[in-house]
Amino acid sequence: MTKSYRRTPIPPFRLLSLLPLVLSTPPLAAQQLLPRPADVLGFEPGTDSMLADWGQINGYLSALATASPYIRLDTIGATTLGRPLLLLTAAAPSHQSRLGALKAAQRRLADPRQLSPAAEDSLARTQPAVVFINNNIHSTEIASSLFGLELAYRLANEPRYRAMLEDVVVLMTPSANPDGMDTVVAWYRAHKGTPYEGGPLPWLYHPYIGHDNNRDWYMLTQVETQAITRVLYEEWFPEVVWDVHQMGNRGARLFVPPFSDPVNPNLDPIVVQGINLAGTAMAAAVLDAGRTGVVHGERYDLWWHGGFRTVPARHNMIGILSEAASARLASPLRQAADSLRQPDRGVLYPAPWPGGTWGIGDIIEYELLAADGLLRLVAADREAFIRRFVTAGRRAVAAGNAGDPFAYLIPPDQRDPAVAALLANLLMDGGVEVFRAGAPFTADGARYPLGTLVVPMAQPFRSHAKDLLEPQRYPDRRAYPGGPPLPPYDVTGWTLPLQMGVDARPVVRPFTFDGVKLDEASVPPGRVSGAGPLRLLANRTNQESRTIAAALALGARAVVPDRPVAVGTSALDGGVVLEHPSDPEALARLVSDHAIRYGFDAWAVAGPAPTGPVVERLPRIGLYRPWTASMDEGWTRWVFEQHGIPYVAVTDSTIRAGDLDRVLDVLVLPDVSPRSILRGRSEEEIPARYAGGIGAGGAEAITAFVRDGGVLVALDASSSFAISNLNLPVRNVIEDTDPCAEGSHFCAPGSIFGVALRGGSPLTSGLGDSVAVFFSNGKAFEVDAPAQVVARYAEQPLRSGYALEAERIAGAGALVEVPAGGGRVVLFGFRPQHRGQTHATFKLLFNAVLLDTAP
Repeated sequence: MTKSYRRTPIPPFRLLSLLPLVLSTPPLAAQQLLPRPADVLGFEPGTDSMLADWGQINGYLSALATASPYIRLDTIGATTLGRPLLLLTAAAPSHQSRLGALKAAQRRLADPRQLSPAAEDSLARTQPAVVFINNNIHSTEIASSLFGLELAYRLANEPRYRAMLEDVVVLMTPSANPDGMDTVVAWYRAHKGTPYEGGPLPWLYHPYIGHDNNRDWYMLTQVETQAITRVLYEEWFPEVVWDVHQMGNRGARLFVPPFSDPVNPNLDPIVVQGINLAGTAMAAAVLDAGRTGVVHGERYDLWWHGGFRTVPARHNMIGILSEAASARLASPLRQAADSLRQPDRGVLYPAPWPGGTWGIGDIIEYELLAADGLLRLVAADREAFIRRFVTAGRRAVAAGNAGDPFAYLIPPDQRDPAVAALLANLLMDGGVEVFRAGAPFTADGARYPLGTLVVPMAQPFRSHAKDLLEPQRYPDRRAYPGGPPLPPYDVTGWTLPLQMGVDARPVVRPFTFDGVKLDEASVPPGRVSGAGPLRLLANRTNQESRTIAAALALGARAVVPDRPVAVGTSALDGGVVLEHPSDPEALARLVSDHAIRYGFDAWAVAGPAPTGPVVERLPRIGLYRPWTASMDEGWTRWVFEQHGIPYVAVTDSTIRAGDLDRVLDVLVLPDVSPRSILRGRSEEEIPARYAGGIGAGGAEAITAFVRDGGVLVALDASSSFAISNLNLPVRNVIEDTDPCAEGSHFCAPGSIFGVALRGGSPLTSGLGDSVAVFFSNGKAFEVDAPAQVVARYAEQPLRSGYALEAERIAGAGALVEVPAGGGRVVLFGFRPQHRGQTHATFKLLFNAVLLDTAP
């Protein structure tokens, strides 16, 4: 028996049921009477102060798909809250009738290893290019959801667009986050005409991760990203991908490529040049129409991996980002030229915007003009786009055959086999080929066993695989030689083996092996060996934390041994012993079931239970949820739920009410600034019931909670609040600087650091002596007694990414525990659950809330 560790399967495409109001319209007649968006919405897209919800958008596109042979509408999955996730396909009727053949041809173009020159020539002559447009991934960037409706109507109705659809298939998601769209629209409608019109929401617009849903395109934690990824790398393989966004409203009116430097070394130059070509064509279309304020360069770069435009670029696709200046959702702004912070006129900004009124209609107009420029270019140069796609794939295969490296190997002996399988599945979901060795083999002089996973680099999506598996080395960029650093746009290091705690080894020299290509990686079931009423867990895997929580909920108790526990003729140093004096059989069944299901080994051992800290019952865990829409809070919720860690949400009013010890044993503060915790948003920004933070009364309530025996766990920025509020003997050694600002002497805006762990603590149970942590302008601690450092940054901490003057934190505390009154405070200088990616450090958080609660 084996256990799969794939995510929830995405259902096959199915045609949406169409609205009854259009079913009676004969298709041929409907071609002459296509419904306009206003016919269903009740207003023209771009009308000030008017937004459409998901039901209206679904309704219009369904009506259009019924009426036009150029439009097809499918549902490609369900959102987190169960709404249909839609994909519109616009194509000439002759193409609509053979979509299966077009997809098969795109797959051949994406993998040119079996594509002969003659076959390539034939497809280049006959195959339409495919353009994918992704709208409204960030739900407050709301204009693109209406832009998509107007573009769909034009594609179906206007002769020149119908002519383009002979050469181009347009795929479009009207919203990548329908749950968030409805959240934003409902909030806007409820507060229109009030002081809060167009203002911020007090909660995340994606149920778990808010704005970070555009940081999930290689990790694929959410059902929306999983569904759209399937379209990209299993169904359609488009040549061009356009991610439609909005930005702040104090500068340029529209950003389109070229991007700024640096360029990731794994991107093929012809992909980079193709991005530049597409962006300048889009800009020319806007400027040709007499509109101003189009800028190139700016801060968006081609280094970072993880966004909707950057992951496709590592799949040989032209990945485009546009960023339009925002309004106040649908409410217009009046902006004088001297109030703007836009660049001077130059080659990257040839026509500055003169100022004036800016609203949702302007955003839609700019996006429609950019779409026109892009589609005209791709239709006119269809063959060039196809051949560029094929050429990039061929070059990727050749680079892999040349080595550097030749392959990556994932041996079967892993600390957490389930996480290793997850990494392999993430690669496969991204279109990367992974093989399982059916016999031992030798590579680079080392012997590898049967079951080793092999990721050859000689494959078309090499850039994606290599960029995820290797350490990043971000260049040291300066404003001028010897001058201040130029801060990166986003994360600079993301190496998945480091973040996930997986042993993945590069192999330089070619080798051979007998293996089978996988559709899915799995791990064998674990087992419980030995005899006796106690259950010993090594606590090496994340799923063992689930087992500990379930056992405590069952009535068992958990002991963190203070000395090695005998297992047969050997001893296990560390781990957790579970004991259920009144029902050992129930405990045995639970551990056996989890071992089989989640693939870890455990041992039955004789009593008595060893000495060490004892957790007598399942801790009552509270997770602080501020009314500032904290993404880190959402990610923490998601990680807890994925691993069966029970918790309750704790809001400002609950904390202000005090007596927290009556309902909680542990309070987790996610990565939230001290100011946000204390003050929240003001009543000028948000209704009074959501304003004000925890205030002075809430701060005193947290102090009382810890003094009375509670455990406070503070992640990253919230550690500063804990230090100040409880007057802890801890200092942040980098707090005196503004990280990455001009003149700063320390900068690490998103990198992976090495950390040394101190054994003998429940916090580090099962983790060994070191781990890699994700660090994004986090904290580094110096302590005085009785505070204790549980983890220290390594002497040379940088493992992947970028760090300026990293020696400033060498040896400083990364994880600190402080006794305070009758309780304790656990301070993380980093985010152990960052974006659901850092599986290697989930265990530190789980240990903090489950095992570090013993009196």
